[in-house]
Amino acid sequence: MSTPAKNTVLRAILADDASVRTATALGTPGKTQSKRIPLTSGQLTTEQIVGRIKELSKLRDEILQVMRQLNLTREAGPRTVDQLNYDSELESAKQELDEARNQYQEAQGRIDKIQRQIDDSKKRIAALTEVSQTGFATDQLESGAGDFRRVLGRLPVKKLETAQKAMLGQLKDQAILAVGNKRQDAVYILSATPKDKSSQALQMLLLYDFTPIEIPEYESPDIKSEIQTEEDRGKVLFKELDELKLQLDDLRRKASVTLNSRLDGVVDALMLLRGILKLGEGTQASRIYAQLESVLPSETLKDLSRKGIIELESSS
Repeated sequence: MSTPAKNTVLRAILADDASVRTATALGTPGKTQSKRIPLTSGQLTTEQIVGRIKELSKLRDEILQVMRQLNLTREAGPRTVDQLNYDSELESAKQELDEARNQYQEAQGRIDKIQRQIDDSKKRIAALTEVSQTGFATDQLESGAGDFRRVLGRLPVKKLETAQKAMLGQLKDQAILAVGNKRQDAVYILSATPKDKSSQALQMLLLYDFTPIEIPEYESPDIKSEIQTEEDRGKVLFKELDELKLQLDDLRRKASVTLNSRLDGVVDALMLLRGILKLGEGTQASRIYAQLESVLPSETLKDLSRKGIIELESSS
């Protein structure tokens, strides 16, 4: 058995008085409980006890899995009820797990959806902003219903003249190449070619390190108005996201109280059943809960484990 770290809870079921005194002395004063209880299963057979131990162990693992999924801190505490009402509590525990899991997944799903919308909005604002900086008017960017296709993008300044000569040399009067604003070592260009020549024109520009820029669709009269509309939409999405995160935090707080308490009951029930198998049905024993002050010697823990049931659990 490994030695515990700080903030560790010691649970024990011990029948030997000397072991009980040793265990209770290990805990922090005021945070150690010891209660005398009879180890009774209600006349279950050994096979039935083993079966319940397996089912409770599975339930314990499921609770811990949900707590990890919800990123909840384990806060171990003493069980307030001596005996676990096995059938009813097992069923209610499973319902609580399903409810906590479903509520979390639903809330997280809504948050993920809003976050995707925010990310898409940021990308759209960035694309619209760049288009607004090209120096071309809105009507110049619209392809319209004609036979010409327009391509917008950036071209290195040092390759502009060569690219212009190559395009005009090959496509002659079938190509128009307009130059817009300069940005660092690149310049924005807008090419217009017949649709059946657009692929050829694009391939030619790519030879000169041309970077195409997609022209986003927009409904406002101009790009600046569209950017403002998108920014307003982003503010609404951010507000909705903050509200959803608050709801998720509240859900997690409530789930933490419920699942920690439920897990305490399951762990104590497991120890009781294991205690019956080890110490015998009807044995008078002490159920001990102690928050440890320091790391314990492994020999002490081994000695206690030989006398009864010992469980160490990290807690916040």
